[in-house]
Amino acid sequence: MGRSQKIPQLLLALSDILLVNLSYGAAFLLRFGTATPNYNLDPYLNLIPWLSLIAFAVFYAFDLYANWRRKSIYDLIYSVIASVLILTLCTMALTFWHRGFAFPRSVISLTAAVQAVLLALSRSFIWLFSKHRYGRKRVLIVGQNAKDGLALAEKFLEHAEGWFVVWDFLPASELKSLELRLRQVDVVLLSPSLHEKVEIINRCAQCHKEVLVVPEAFELFILFSEPQQVDDMLVLSVQPPKLNPGQLMLKRSFDIVVSFTSLLMASPIFLLLYILIPLTSKGPALFKQERLSKDGRPFQILKFRSMVQDAEDRTGPVLAMDKDPRITRIGKFIRATRLDELPQLINVLKGDMSLVGPRPERPFFIKQFEASIPHYSYRMAVKPGITGLAQVMAKYSTTVEDKLRFDLMYVRNYSFAFDLKILLQTIRVAMRREQAGGVKGKDTEQVESLSRLFDKSIVGENNVYRSHSK
Repeated sequence: MGRSQKIPQLLLALSDILLVNLSYGAAFLLRFGTATPNYNLDPYLNLIPWLSLIAFAVFYAFDLYANWRRKSIYDLIYSVIASVLILTLCTMALTFWHRGFAFPRSVISLTAAVQAVLLALSRSFIWLFSKHRYGRKRVLIVGQNAKDGLALAEKFLEHAEGWFVVWDFLPASELKSLELRLRQVDVVLLSPSLHEKVEIINRCAQCHKEVLVVPEAFELFILFSEPQQVDDMLVLSVQPPKLNPGQLMLKRSFDIVVSFTSLLMASPIFLLLYILIPLTSKGPALFKQERLSKDGRPFQILKFRSMVQDAEDRTGPVLAMDKDPRITRIGKFIRATRLDELPQLINVLKGDMSLVGPRPERPFFIKQFEASIPHYSYRMAVKPGITGLAQVMAKYSTTVEDKLRFDLMYVRNYSFAFDLKILLQTIRVAMRREQAGGVKGKDTEQVESLSRLFDKSIVGENNVYRSHSK
């Protein structure tokens, strides 16, 4: 991270801490007016350093100091709300720990509401300013063929509106005209299947154009490699994807403590669903299915049943679809709220799974994926998880290839702090019900429109595709 990036982030952190504490001041005014008793105010004044430190840590864990440029404002708002929720819980725990019982719970509740409003407004203003200044970047897509480019263009159409404009498409066979196209665009996106990446990146650098690269597995491995020196030669050390003994012990200890505690706390919900599911649809409450764990070891995953009993008897193994008729009425709710995965805490206690890791998949699909996707087996270098980086960053309908990139990034970049961040950010994901939907069918009209435009870009005089959709 460059110095130019650290300074704005430091100012943003100081601004957040100021808003957090101003929110407490506003809450005290709303609760007591101008005559706040010292008995109630002193506990807050004593905790200001700790509250400020915790606020920074929570906001950092929710990536509020990451680069939100080109991301969705809805994700930003959800992150703010989720971080305020966690900060409020931490505040209550801190006042109990420090015996600050005179710190009114009504003030803490009012503070949470004020914090959510102030932080959401401040971050929205920054986001809108960034969008106005840095948005609507004209994108040149470079792919092997029109079909390849079309798949990438659809990603931009599904992205947060206003950041990109798909401006042009260049097939690999027409790279001679690259420099001419670069004069008209701001950003170049490279297909992962291109063989001429190095040449294109060099030419884009000479023309001072930004390049977006969809990485392949070996490129992700190099990303987290360690520079070393052999005599006077620079080399990059790429280690096999695995956790060291210290990381394994820490991860397993954390899994046991958190899963056991979570099961105790969630036992009323567990019992309620165990009774309700058989009452609302025929069949048992719990659903078992074979999945593969670390190094391909099979195990029986536990879930609350969200579909009709024997849902795959006629179809065989298939992925859940958007508005899947096999999903029961209560199943829609527990899938949207992730409550169907609550029994997997038992799998974590047994050692079959971890709290955080790539999602476990069925042997049937793994055989298919390994046959068509190189490096797919690397994701089984660690135990599968209830949640993971792909679940936080992607959607249920995200392609297997794109989810694999997130899984491999997690495996290569594991740390205990990374696990904590993913667990906390799962709260934000759980708040957004649309991310729990099944695989959605594509918008036929939109795809046909893009197809016509890409076909035109291939046969047209200048091979230009201009779509000002986003």
